[in-house]
Amino acid sequence: MVHNPKNSQKVMAWCLEAAIGLIFKGAEYIGHKISSRNLNNYLSENSTYYDVSQKQINQMVYDLKRRNYISFGEGDSVVLTHKAKIKIIDQVVSSKRRDGKYRFISFDIPESKRLQRDNFRLSIKRMGFRQVQKSLWVSDLNIGDLVESAITEYKVGDYVAYFVAEKSNIDKHIVEILKRQSDK
Repeated sequence: MVHNPKNSQKVMAWCLEAAIGLIFKGAEYIGHKISSRNLNNYLSENSTYYDVSQKQINQMVYDLKRRNYISFGEGDSVVLTHKAKIKIIDQVVSSKRRDGKYRFISFDIPESKRLQRDNFRLSIKRMGFRQVQKSLWVSDLNIGDLVESAITEYKVGDYVAYFVAEKSNIDKHIVEILKRQSDK
């Protein structure tokens, strides 16, 4: 059993990552939709590293729902929330592909929403966006769904412009910015 609070946090973090990863990769594992039963079974089968009981796994799945990381859709299917997608940006971004288009974000989030602005900026950086100018960011990955999740999660929709372009008058500059970042 897990008694140490720090160990409990590690188990919860593992459970969150495993659950979200399973849901994200659900199409590969057991079809397009993951049921809460399949999620519990998967976590039980893969919890050998931690001394976790089935009761604790059930509690962790309940906590994921309570903390708004997952919700249940039709037919008891488990669905990732915007909050969960933000939590696993790195996993989601690694599955995205380039399609020859640029995604631009421009935002002007007021000082009164500083925390949301900082969290939004951190999220788009994790998504692979790079700063072109003070208020203009660019990425060459097809990640509009993640941008929408971040906008929704941080409630900054009134202050953010997101657009997709095949060409711009600063293409050479953009290529250089993205190349510099990938060389790091």
